[in-house]
Amino acid sequence: MSPEIVNHATPPLQRPAGRTKVAVVGAGYIADFHLEVLKAMPEVDLVAVCDVSEPRAKSAAERFGAAHAVTDLKELAGLGVEVAHLAVPPDLHVQLTRDLLESGVGVFAEKPIALATEDARELAELAAARGLPLGVNHNNVYHPAFVRLMERVRAGEIGRVEHVQVTLSVPLRQLDAGDYSHWMFRAPRNIVFEQAVHPLSQLEHLLGPVQSATSSRLATIDLHPGQRFHKRWAASFVAERGTAELYMAFGEPFTRSTLQVLGSDGSLEADLFHDQLSGEQKTLWLEFWNSYLAGATRAKELRRDARKALKGWSMFTLGLGKREDAFFVGMRDSIGAFHRALLGGAELPNDAWSALRVTEWADALAGDASAESPPVPDFPEPGPARSNEVVVLGGNGFIGRRVVERLLAQGENVTCVVRRFHSLPPGIVEPGLSGKLRIVRASLGDEEGMARALTGAQRCIHLATGGADSWEDVQRVMVDGSARVAEQCHEAGVERLVYVSSIAALYTGNDGGSSLIDDSWDTDPQPLARPVYSRGKAAAEQALKAVADRTGLGLVVMRPGVVLGEGTPMQHSGLGLWVRDNHCVGWGLGDNHLPLVLADDVADALVAACLADGAGVDGEAINLCANPKISGHDAVLELQKATGRRMAFHPRSLGKSQLMEIGKWVVKRVGGRKVGLPSYRDLKSRALATPFSSNLARERLGWKPVEDREVFLDRAIRIYGRPTD
Repeated sequence: MSPEIVNHATPPLQRPAGRTKVAVVGAGYIADFHLEVLKAMPEVDLVAVCDVSEPRAKSAAERFGAAHAVTDLKELAGLGVEVAHLAVPPDLHVQLTRDLLESGVGVFAEKPIALATEDARELAELAAARGLPLGVNHNNVYHPAFVRLMERVRAGEIGRVEHVQVTLSVPLRQLDAGDYSHWMFRAPRNIVFEQAVHPLSQLEHLLGPVQSATSSRLATIDLHPGQRFHKRWAASFVAERGTAELYMAFGEPFTRSTLQVLGSDGSLEADLFHDQLSGEQKTLWLEFWNSYLAGATRAKELRRDARKALKGWSMFTLGLGKREDAFFVGMRDSIGAFHRALLGGAELPNDAWSALRVTEWADALAGDASAESPPVPDFPEPGPARSNEVVVLGGNGFIGRRVVERLLAQGENVTCVVRRFHSLPPGIVEPGLSGKLRIVRASLGDEEGMARALTGAQRCIHLATGGADSWEDVQRVMVDGSARVAEQCHEAGVERLVYVSSIAALYTGNDGGSSLIDDSWDTDPQPLARPVYSRGKAAAEQALKAVADRTGLGLVVMRPGVVLGEGTPMQHSGLGLWVRDNHCVGWGLGDNHLPLVLADDVADALVAACLADGAGVDGEAINLCANPKISGHDAVLELQKATGRRMAFHPRSLGKSQLMEIGKWVVKRVGGRKVGLPSYRDLKSRALATPFSSNLARERLGWKPVEDREVFLDRAIRIYGRPTD
């Protein structure tokens, strides 16, 4: 086990003997890592999970064995909780940490502790005054390669540390997909506190407090009007024990995460992405032999670390060893170090004062980047629906934005139902336009909010996906939540509900049967052989139809094909399996024409179905697929031409792919993991080998999608060749 990395500013805290009673606040993605680690720790008693969503809290508590699921922080003290792990968005850290400390509960917070130095200082002082533990999960300080680097630095291997160079160049899935609602995009400086605190925490451990900094933004883009994002940064620092340089780039196609320490007698370089460490020291030999030794030694060290990582992955996959990937180890050891110190009455690692110094580094890096959030109109409380109101659920998605814009352009009264006000359609945030919309903040399952949106409305377009990872969550949100929307539409007197499903609800493999998929209510007759998303869409369609048949609600189900256009990721899964962002493995040989469709054309069809006169489309399930005569292989080849990158399409027969999937399944089962047998039916369906007619949309809605091959390529593929910086 690696030696603990300890901060000596906080005196040991006195607490009763015995296991620490712990709760986790927040039940999102990062909370699962905390819960998994805590569940396996003998030092803690996992008492509760707290989340504003009761279903999320209950689900997490059941999965990880917590005794209680609560929705209010105030309940934790009454349950005897001594320390709460805070796994919520960063903008909530200060208030929730303060509330917990004032209620007598210690805190172990996800990074960053705060978004400003003065707030971090206030929390550190409050914890000290209350005699309560306050630690921060700067897990990159426990990254295995960094731990090994620190051991060699402390051993004096490279002499006195003089300078540190950091490179952090990473992709951002949300940026590629045009999903700008994440907290890190809401203000220009947020990316520093979301991503840069990882290397900054390492710099703080190596160099101590920051004294001065010079920061430059090398590339800036506008995500939406008034919403700026700095993609590339360069900064230089002077700290107490040396100097540093930092280069950061986000949304980059090639990942590079390195930290190089230059000392008076040598250097060390940690490759954090690959969990590798190599170094060079002075020797007594002549230069020619010294140069050989430098290269040979680095090669030996890199080869050793690469083999260790491969062995660790193999042993874990086969069930013969513990999980040892770098991210999980960093999380595990950071959480474990905090609780071992707390239980043993020792000094806390990464305590509030250390976190304060990391916040000072982050503030120095952010510099004069605006701390203000992008302007959001002051939307009034929504009044009653106006005459002929159209309600759009999910109006800030990449199709939803287009739908809202088209409805507004046609003079319709529109209610946009969104979970948050960030990243609303660009037209809405322009001065003077917000009055054209009712904005209701709600989500599937929010009875009061949905009722407020739908009461008095005439029609509704349901674009909210409600996806999840488990079938239980998909059933609850996507299926039952959508059925409840239909019932609320009926209760509110809504005439027509347009539900946006997907061709994923259908079986699209070619088994030698029909040569064409027509519009019908038929979904895949073997849903259990499909993934939860496909199964959920099929089940949601049937649940909605049952409500419509019972109540008389006008229902139209629309199933878009493979939707492309601005706002969709370049590496679309409809083209194939992207094993890397420039290597696409075909769902088959990749030579069949795919049911592609432009996002703009989908929006046109949804608006047309919503506003159609009479009942000509009610009770229909309508496929929305164009045929620009483009295969997966064609699309990847065009992406290569447009981007100038080395992109490759790898055709692979379905039989070979299935054999490889079965091989993976065997390895996982041997390793003791409970996974289902790979579905060949789903693999065949992903190939999209059977074409669609999409006649109903053409005949009843006058739908004319772009099918000219060159025009389609210009609007869906070649757009990725445009400069973004």
